[in-house]
Amino acid sequence: MIVIVDDEELVRAALAMVLERNGYQTTSFSSAKQALASLNDLGRIDAIITDLVMPVMDGVLFIKRLREIGVQSPIITLTGGARVGQHNMSIQAKEAGAAVTLQKPVDKKQLLSALENVFNL
Repeated sequence: MIVIVDDEELVRAALAMVLERNGYQTTSFSSAKQALASLNDLGRIDAIITDLVMPVMDGVLFIKRLREIGVQSPIITLTGGARVGQHNMSIQAKEAGAAVTLQKPVDKKQLLSALENVFNL
């Protein structure tokens, strides 16, 4: 199962469509808080794809919380890249435990390649 967390519905839908067409099972959440509240119901989590900039709880704090509660699944972060401070957030996400950060809009091949890479870590 690949967990997708992004506050933008269109992004969640696009990521899920690409992944499901390539044989992956997905589940999506509109917030980090919602995802955290549902973790126990998900079973095996193969990877987590999360936006960095979200209201209430950003991606960096989400990653820290995941690691605090023992979730060791590989994490791919997404960023729009144009906002001030996003580069710094990418560094913080890596330090918190993210494997890789991809720039939005995410290219299909880039996404699938990143997943293959994190599965081979």
